Amino acid sequence: MRPFKLKKGVIHARRVEIVEPAPDAVEPRCAVFGLCGGCSLQDAPLATQRQAKHDMVLDTLGELDEAVVVHPMRGDDAGYGYRNKVELSFGVKRYLTQADQDAGVSHDGRWLGFHAPGRFDRVVDTDRCELVPPGLNTVIAEVRAHLQTSALEPWSVREHTGYWKHLVLREATTGERLVAFYTASEEGEDELVALAERLDARVLWFVNESVADAAIGRLHRVLRGPEHIDEVLAGTRYRLSATAFFQTNTRATEVLYATIAEAAGTGDRLLDLYCGTGAIGLYLQDRFTEVLGVELNPASVEDARQNAARNERDVTYVCGKVEDVLPELGPTDIAIVDPPRVGLHPTCSAWLAAAPLSTLVYVACKPSSLARDRAILEAGGWVLEAVWTVDLFPQTGHIEAVARFVRPDTDR
Repeated sequence: MRPFKLKKGVIHARRVEIVEPAPDAVEPRCAVFGLCGGCSLQDAPLATQRQAKHDMVLDTLGELDEAVVVHPMRGDDAGYGYRNKVELSFGVKRYLTQADQDAGVSHDGRWLGFHAPGRFDRVVDTDRCELVPPGLNTVIAEVRAHLQTSALEPWSVREHTGYWKHLVLREATTGERLVAFYTASEEGEDELVALAERLDARVLWFVNESVADAAIGRLHRVLRGPEHIDEVLAGTRYRLSATAFFQTNTRATEVLYATIAEAAGTGDRLLDLYCGTGAIGLYLQDRFTEVLGVELNPASVEDARQNAARNERDVTYVCGKVEDVLPELGPTDIAIVDPPRVGLHPTCSAWLAAAPLSTLVYVACKPSSLARDRAILEAGGWVLEAVWTVDLFPQTGHIEAVARFVRPDTDR
């Protein structure tokens, strides 16, 4: 391993050589495996990956009482082709192996791919990603080929020059595709219109005139078709724009939501905190007399309300900071929290620690945040009753954990 960054006490490193492969090692599918860094576990069988990630969650949580029920890892069978959204970057410098650098291969050119770990200015050039469906790989290859003859240059993140910035792709289980181009200016309209006509997708054009290296900007024009696609999850239909948040593995998300439902049970009133576009609350709506979602992002709240209306679900949404809104929400039976990676806001965790709820379901995309908040909740009298792990991101080190906390002095 070769270290390249120390951040917050964590050493980041790249693997440069395999001295001896693992006994169960498999051949990675990806041609740029080891360069991209996005799928660092491709050379391990899916079962091995999942067991390692499951064990990591338990290690992170620390000592568990023997009464805590630890469920086996869950996930969808598909290890590849599962991502419904992917973001790529254009660039003028590519990331090379040490062997290529030693051989004098040039960094310069017109590239499309993913940023190498720790290198915001270098792109791992590729014409496909093994985690996305075939239709999106067709789009990637088409755009990459067009880039080579384009009259416009890729964006240089160091010089702040160029035109092509980012490419964001979505594909739903309905088969609908959405392509979003992010460019540095409004020029190149004729070229973009012609390219959009060659893509089997709905195509949007965003303009980002800032120097920020991120797929952000204002919608300048819809080049082809509607500006959204429809996704279906467990019978519920969601309208997704290019920028809307939605779990990136639809089939595995059904497994996750079924797990959350198992953990939550049924009741009179459910609080869905950090609810995003409302997916969890909509999934659980028929298990409760009342569902109330809370979310900070106004656009997500509007999407949630539209999703509820489209699916004829009676769910109420409040826009605001969870930590500010909680004290005003009144008596509740059960709460589900699905916070960002940093975990619960301190005010939120303190309120929940003292709240007279019967059940609290914590959905964590970062196990260390769950471990920290677990200590706060248990100090308030909660008891950790059960833990589930769900693999939403095969081939990567990411893992979702679901924990059910109960109060021993309440009826459930």
